[in-house]
Amino acid sequence: MNQSKVSTFVFAVASLAGILCVSKTDGQVYGFPPSSPQHRSFPIPSSDSQPISITLGPDGNFWFTEQNHSQVARITPQGVITEFLTPTFSFPIGITAGPDGNIWFSEGAAGSGGQIAFITPDGHIEEIVFSSSTAAASGIVTGPDGNIWFTELIANKIWRLELPSRNLTSFPIPTENSSPNDIIVGADGNLWFTEGGGGKIGRITTSGVITEFGSGLTLPFSIANGPDGNIWFTQRFTQQIGKITPTGQFTFYPIPSTAEQIAPGFGNNLLFTEFGSNRVAKITTDGVVTESPEIPNSGPTGIVTGPSRQVWFLGYASNRVYRIAFSH
Repeated sequence: MNQSKVSTFVFAVASLAGILCVSKTDGQVYGFPPSSPQHRSFPIPSSDSQPISITLGPDGNFWFTEQNHSQVARITPQGVITEFLTPTFSFPIGITAGPDGNIWFSEGAAGSGGQIAFITPDGHIEEIVFSSSTAAASGIVTGPDGNIWFTELIANKIWRLELPSRNLTSFPIPTENSSPNDIIVGADGNLWFTEGGGGKIGRITTSGVITEFGSGLTLPFSIANGPDGNIWFTQRFTQQIGKITPTGQFTFYPIPSTAEQIAPGFGNNLLFTEFGSNRVAKITTDGVVTESPEIPNSGPTGIVTGPSRQVWFLGYASNRVYRIAFSH
């Protein structure tokens, strides 16, 4: 089922006053506020850092992963960036605020074993081995049970790290070579994850019971909990945003470009990045899509909301962190 309305723009005006666009669909004005202080970008100190995922920390700062240099970075609301090198070269990927006041992140390539790690607000990093064989952790999230949950791409498992005991339990996914990627907490109190290799969406209860939905999805990648109580996800090779209800019913919404990462937005919308078209966009729960003007050579990846209705996202290609806001 395909339902969508895409806002296309009659004109865009760029000036010191900001960037404004008028939508053909509803006549409303959308865009970026004035370039200072709300529309800004901040260069990442390490060149070609390849920033991937970003989250808002309990300390009020934003934290993001830099996979190319094996670093985790902190950016203040004012744009001051500090980078922290991981103890082992580990290809950090996913990142989440932990229940313990720390920031937890996954490590996609930690030598001969599998690791996740946490960083304290003052920059101390500790790595935790979850597998002695070759493994790649990807998505990571704090579960509704107060534990850390993460996906393992290679070994086809979902893992739970109990806090504070650090007991580890793995749960095999029924579909072989499912390549689980992103993971989030749904409004139903379960955890939901994408299966890039299996072409499915998975649900796991806090006791470890896994149910899979769909088949033939085109590389489902990023996943987010929507304000409507449903689960929303991107597909890397299809110009669609998908929605699945807690009971497993799918709806698909066409979008102008392929989407990379998706995150909860403000009100009744979600935000997503369009890596190939150098834009960020929002989609309402009714499927109405509004894109930003092009942000040249940015290659947006991770995206998250912040205070004062600001949106923060990572520029993989430009090696910058962006802070913007839609004016409507």
